[in-house]
Amino acid sequence: MTAHFDLAALDMLVAVAETGGFTAASTRLGRTQSAISVRIQDLESQVGHRLLERSRRGVTPTDAGERLIAHARRLLAIEREALADLGGASASGRLRIGIPDDYMDAYLRPLIARFAAEHPKVELELRCDLSKRIEPALAAGEFDLAVVTQDPNRPIGEVLRREAMIWVAGRGHRPELQEVLPLALFSEGCRARPRILQALGAAGKAHRLVFSCSHTSGMLSAVEAGFCVTALTESAIPPSLRRLGPAEGLPALFDLSVGLIIGPQPGLAARRFADALRDEMAAPRLAA
Repeated sequence: MTAHFDLAALDMLVAVAETGGFTAASTRLGRTQSAISVRIQDLESQVGHRLLERSRRGVTPTDAGERLIAHARRLLAIEREALADLGGASASGRLRIGIPDDYMDAYLRPLIARFAAEHPKVELELRCDLSKRIEPALAAGEFDLAVVTQDPNRPIGEVLRREAMIWVAGRGHRPELQEVLPLALFSEGCRARPRILQALGAAGKAHRLVFSCSHTSGMLSAVEAGFCVTALTESAIPPSLRRLGPAEGLPALFDLSVGLIIGPQPGLAARRFADALRDEMAAPRLAA
């Protein structure tokens, strides 16, 4: 192995992993697909491992690729910091972010104040929506970056975190004791909704939908009122709710992958926010 990494090649590797393919990485970086492919092949020769695998679902990192990408992101962040420090560059302009509102409360709320203080010239514009609608909006140029719940059949973006789905009910209420489970779910289009219903069906658990809502605040109000149960990502569970599981006769659920998607040719503000978001999402969460 040679003594030094090619940072441009590492940047290409990260771009392919984050966008899911050479075509999208080419658009983001303004380089040809063949040039990116050659540089990544050089990296593979340098480290002695295959770094990417092609499949019907796109291009995904191998285990060695995942490890190198983690190091690459840190190296590239240090490079950007050094260039910004020596060049006096500061992030500015409008930064448009799309995110589901349950992730907004869990991750962006503590991050926004810090980012705004560190980058006072950046105007943050946030829009909360379902991941299913955020992805095409970003592709259409309506966002600079987005946080989404990945579609397990067609995952897009860099995995920031995996979140367990947990059954919850209001404290002081026992709706799970009803013979037919009263259920609250996010509106049609929520990527967790069909998987929750599938888990109940597979377990033979009788249930009926009594409440549907597109926003976390409405869902929490319904569950706290005590007439229904729902399933939330672990980081979104407030102290006002109690957790349920097999002991209450409810089936085990699944993990969701939280993804970061960055638009083509991101500006300094988008890159800085993405770095801050990676740090925030990597931090351990305390149980409610």
